[in-house]
Order: sequence, then C-alpha cells, then structure tokens
Amino acid sequence: MTIHTNPRHSESNFSNYGWVIVTMSFLANMVGYGLVYAYGFFFKPLASEFGWGRSVTAGPFGFYAIFHNLLAILAGMLCDRFGPKLILAIGGFCLGLSMILMRYVTTIWELYLVYGVLFSIGVAGEYIPVMSTVSRWFKVKRGLAIGLTAAGLGAGSLIFSPLCAWLITSFGWRMACTVLGIVAWAIFIPIVKFMRQFPRESIESRKLEGFSFSEAFRTKAFWTLGFSWLFIAIALWAVMIHIVSLATDRGMSMMTAGILGGVIGATSIIGRISAGFFSDKVGRKRILITEFIFQLIAFIWLLFSVKVWMLFLFAILFGFSSGGWTGVVAALPADYFGYRATGTILGFCAIMAGVGVAIGPYLGGYIFDVTKSYDYMVVMCVIATIAAIISASLMPPITKSQFIIVN
Repeated sequence: MTIHTNPRHSESNFSNYGWVIVTMSFLANMVGYGLVYAYGFFFKPLASEFGWGRSVTAGPFGFYAIFHNLLAILAGMLCDRFGPKLILAIGGFCLGLSMILMRYVTTIWELYLVYGVLFSIGVAGEYIPVMSTVSRWFKVKRGLAIGLTAAGLGAGSLIFSPLCAWLITSFGWRMACTVLGIVAWAIFIPIVKFMRQFPRESIESRKLEGFSFSEAFRTKAFWTLGFSWLFIAIALWAVMIHIVSLATDRGMSMMTAGILGGVIGATSIIGRISAGFFSDKVGRKRILITEFIFQLIAFIWLLFSVKVWMLFLFAILFGFSSGGWTGVVAALPADYFGYRATGTILGFCAIMAGVGVAIGPYLGGYIFDVTKSYDYMVVMCVIATIAAIISASLMPPITKSQFIIVN
C-alpha cells in the first residue's frame, strides 16, 4: 500500500484506506452498541418472566459496564501491540455467542455469566480497538473520522431498536436473542477481513510522539477528561436503559418505544458526524461542553414530558446532544497525549466511563423500585450532567507544547 507523505492530501482522498477503516469501524460500533442498547427492550420481558425488580434486572448490565471497561484497557494494550484484527475477531465471536446463549437463561446468575462476562468480552474487543485504530489513521481530520466511526453507535440504536422491538413482540425475547446473535456474526465477517493496523512504516515515525501512560496519568487533562466522561455516562445510560420502560409506563406501546429508540439513534448520527466535523474547526473541548449543555436541557424537558409528542421531542434533542459528545470524546486522548499509548489511555478513560455506565442504570432501577416513578431518576441525570459540565470546563486547553518526544 502506498503511504502518502502529505497527511492533508491523504486524508482528503477517499480512496485512502483509512476511510475503509472508518467504514468497518462504523459497522463494528453499530453491531456492538446496537446490542448494548437492545438490553432496554429485554428489560421488562426479563423482569416480568422471572419476577425481578428493576434494580435487580439492571444488575447484569451494571456488571457488564464495569467488567467490559476493565477489559477495555487490556484490549487497548493488545491493540497497541498486535493490531486490531485478532481482537476484533474475538470480540465479534463473543458478541454473537453471548446473544445466542442468552436465550437459554433461567436465573439471574446465568444472565450475569452470559451478559455480564461473555458479552463484556465482545464489547471490549470491539470499541477500544476501532476507536484507537481510527485515531491513528487520521491527524488532520481526526474529529470527522472519529465522528463518523462513533455514528455507528447511533446507527445501532436506529436499526436494532425497532428490530428488537419487532422480534420480541412477534417471536418472544428468546428467539430475538438467537436472531440478533446470528446477525452479529454475519456482519463481523467482513469487518475482520478488511480491518488493518496503521502501516508500521508510518506508525514508527509517529509512535515516539506523545505521552506514555504513566506520564498521562499524572496530568490534569487525564483526570478531568475521565471524570467528565464518568458523570455524563451516569446520566446517558440511566436513560438509555430505562427509556423504554419509562415510555411504556407513560402509555407508549412497545413498538412505538422501538421507534422512539430509532429516533434517538438517527439524531445521534447527525450529532456525531456534525460534532466531529466542527470539532476539527473550533476545538473539541468547546464542542464537548456545548453538547453537555444541550443534554442537560433535554433532561429538564424529559421531567415534564407526559405526552407522546413531548417524548419524541426529547428523543430528538437527547439523540443529537448525546451523539455529539460521544462523537468527540474518544478523539481527546490522542489530542492531549499523542500516539504513543493511545489505546491504553483510551481504555483507562473508558474504565471511568464504565463506572458511570454501571451506576446510572442501577440507581435508576433502584430509585424506581423505591419511588415507583422515574422522575427522581431524571433529576439524578440533571445533577450528573451538571457535574460533567464542570469537570469538562476544568480541562486545560490543548497545546502543541503538551507533546513530548521520548528519545
């Protein structure tokens, strides 16, 4: 493969293989997070069939959130060392297998094992490898490339939410698991085939640029980024996992709730791509804080959303804002710390986010079990989003002087 010496020319040329990497990474995120978002549709059927409370039903998802992010730092390290292909193959296989095995679950502990452990391996082997690999392939247009890759998360919600709602309504939740597992395997075959590490002859010239993990760990940027991601994840995932239950509790049918999830996914695609594009122009920190503020407005609106049209308006604003910040946050480790340990640093920041992913849905379920209402959960989301805005505001500006060259 010919390596262009001019990065701006290379990244503007859509025949460049980097855009193939973006396409495959988009598909990987679409499948991985389409299945993550699908858990919200299994929530009520599982709770109803087994007589579990909503906090109990949220438990395996919380375990997944923490465990998959602990695995994520390992996935990042392995990707830094060996490249993404093998890690993605393992991740795709585990994603499909976990969904197929989930149909045979009869106890909460089996759900912890299949979803909390096996599914976690699948997601960990997907997200960090693709995001860190795309960051390496691009420099001038990194924000746009990351935004397009992160748009796969929105596409996952757009496609898998109505699909999952239809499968569960038509065939039951166990058959839905089988179908989703087979679909995951089918899509990951071309992903693994076409995925490549950044060319070694070029990565050698880049790898000395930037911080080691231990050096990044001691910076203010590392911790303010990590905590802003943690707090915003609490708010995002509390709503993502409980939005179907919230909407159906307020009178919406399961199929309409599936469309609602699709709207969140569709608008998040627009948010991810536009935020990634504009972050290359005006700076990622500014875009990140702006999207956090819009998400705060969406949560305040949700407090008063009792009619169907109000919930759909929330879905539009929530999808656009959450898509916007997720479209830029994964590019920040490479911006702040360079290429030297991108996967490892991103993986560790994702661990902090994973704590938020675990806390949000569990607390949302617990609050509902105690109060029989989701209103207080939404208040929790408002508070967590304000904390994320404060943390992100404390992040230092990105300057060229941050990068150090290790001889």
